[in-house]
Amino acid sequence: MITRRLKLVPLAFALTVGTAGSVVAQTLETETARLLPAGWWKIGNAFEFQTSTDGTEAAIPFAIEYGLSNRVELLVEPVPYTAIRPKVGRHAFGVGDVEATVTGLLRPESRSAPAFAIAAEVKLPTARDSLIGSREPDYTGYLIASKRFGRVDTHVNFAYTIVGRPDNVRLNNVFSVAVAGVYRANTRLQVFGEVLGNTAATPGSESASSSAPEVAGGELVGTLGAGRDIGAGLLIYLAASYDNNNAVLVRPGITWKFH
Repeated sequence: MITRRLKLVPLAFALTVGTAGSVVAQTLETETARLLPAGWWKIGNAFEFQTSTDGTEAAIPFAIEYGLSNRVELLVEPVPYTAIRPKVGRHAFGVGDVEATVTGLLRPESRSAPAFAIAAEVKLPTARDSLIGSREPDYTGYLIASKRFGRVDTHVNFAYTIVGRPDNVRLNNVFSVAVAGVYRANTRLQVFGEVLGNTAATPGSESASSSAPEVAGGELVGTLGAGRDIGAGLLIYLAASYDNNNAVLVRPGITWKFH
């Protein structure tokens, strides 16, 4: 998803992987080859608050994930509420875009090689305000690798997004990359981090276009967080992100995995 989100931290952070600029309701924005088993569900909800010299932004994203089989899963990510409050210019409130992603496992992990998966994502332009969404669909393909090293589970993504182009706006398609790691200190506690980056959608600039303010410029985002399993498939977590535009994002959230 190539949403600018003010340009405080143009996030979806797919990189889910998609790009470094998207809202996310799970612990990692980086995609993983650890798919849900057939018939299992995973539901996530988070509150994001972002601040920079340009203003503030808040969002409440959800993630609904289902294991269609042991090798294929579906993820749907709606954003029912977004609030963008720049210091200069009008404010925007309302629903955000919806992302739908299908991920397929190509091969499971072995002792010497990582697990590999591919994913296809479509951004549905459900946002009505041009500060929140581009009103055009985006299409993203992912290459995903995951490998465990003792208590550390690592994930690497490469992605390419075909960006929806509003009328009279020239935009580039976007390459993105994500690297993430999860350290499981014990059966209940985990610490995670990731680095997400994407090229600029706006030609010849790292900034968002004034004619398409929702479109992301080039981004580099780092995130650190920790989560605790509180039982019955419930995980609570807190994450903080910092990007190359000096924006700070804080994201408390919860996920629930069940059959």
